[in-house]
Formats: sequence, C-alpha cells, structure tokens
Amino acid sequence: MNWPLIIAILSCAGFVQGMTGFGFGLVSMSLLPAILGLKQAAAIGTFYGLLVIIGTFIRHYRDYNWRLGIPFLISSCIGVPVGVYFLENLNEGLLLKVLGVVMVYFAVREFVFKKRLESISTPTSIPFGLFSGCLSGAFNLGGIPTATYAYAHPWTRGQIMAFLQTMLILSCTLRLFLYGKIGYLKEFSWSFGAIVAVPLFASMFFGNYVMSRIHPRHMRKGIFAFIGLAGLYYLFLH
Repeated sequence: MNWPLIIAILSCAGFVQGMTGFGFGLVSMSLLPAILGLKQAAAIGTFYGLLVIIGTFIRHYRDYNWRLGIPFLISSCIGVPVGVYFLENLNEGLLLKVLGVVMVYFAVREFVFKKRLESISTPTSIPFGLFSGCLSGAFNLGGIPTATYAYAHPWTRGQIMAFLQTMLILSCTLRLFLYGKIGYLKEFSWSFGAIVAVPLFASMFFGNYVMSRIHPRHMRKGIFAFIGLAGLYYLFLH
C-alpha cells in the first residue's frame, strides 16, 4: 500500500469532515479507488471515517434526540447490507462507473439545483433512508443523502450535527462488521493504522478551526467541483 498517499488523502477527508460535519466518505472515495481497489478503498475509508465521526459526535452528543429522524435511521441501516452485497457481487468496473455517476450527480445538484429541499415526510424518509444505506454499503457515500435529509428539517445546528454523526456511526459500524465477515480487512495493518490516526485527527481539528473562521459555503463549492471532476474520471477514464 502507498501509505504516504493514503495518509494525505485521509487527512484531506478529515479536514472536510471537521469543517462541514460530513464529507469524509465523499472525499476519501473520490481519491482512494485511484490507488487501491474499490473494495479496499471502501474498507479503509469506512474504518477511518468511523474514528473521525466519533470525534465529531463527542462535540455534539448533548444535542442528540433519538426521536428525530428515527424512520430514516432504521431504513438506512437496512439498506447498508444491500449496498455491501452489490459491492461484493457486481463487477468492479461497473461499480466504478456507478460511483462516477453518483459523484457527478451530487456535483450537478450542488451547482444547478438551487431550491432547498422541503421537510421530508415519514413515508418519504423510508425509501430515502434505504437509498442512503445502499450508497453507504457500496461506496461509503451515504453522507450526502443523510445531510440532505437532516438539513431539510427545522432542527438546530447542534441537532443536525448530532443526527449526522449518529447515523454515520451506525452505518460505519455495520459496514465494518460486514466487511470483516467478507474479508476486506485482512490486509489492513492495525499497528500502522494507529499511526495514521494522528494526522487524521489533526486535520479534523484544523477543519473545525477553519469552520470558525470562514463560511463553509465557500469551501463547499470547491469540494463539490472536485468531486464532480473525480466522478468524470471514474466514469470515462479509470
């Protein structure tokens, strides 16, 4: 494994997560598949994503209300094994094309569709949660649908952040269990992995600092432009 490059990618993802409260999976999965296999990238991104998300949740756990978004949370957890099944059984080339399409869609949605999503009803939140879980299981990309759902409700910033981290923690834990059963973590070096956590958390805390200094919207546009370019790469060139 090219650990220096992996550390740089994960640090960038940690910075985005610290600054916006989500996005670790998007940034890590935009770059890791270019140097690793898709399955290995999903496993490594999920493991370190869980560490970063737990660190973020510690800052906001007092605002968590388990009644908020519970249908979405349950349905998303049901969708995770479905996504893992696709990751394990479908052709990796085809999955990379699908990954590219999903990334391009998120980038286009950010720049083209300006209308804010209205509050999502309970019946609608169930298929939306299943979709998010499938994206999480297959590509570690459930954060954007989850954030879309959370920001569509009149919750406080603390409640939104706490909900996002709770949802992502459950998703990551479930995925790691399934990845371990399948064997995706066999080549992972736990001793070296502990060392990687140091720059990862440093970048996350730096992201928190930047969030307090500038408006995240300015960085958000650049992040999604990058994600769109990465999606085009996987769709047409990889």
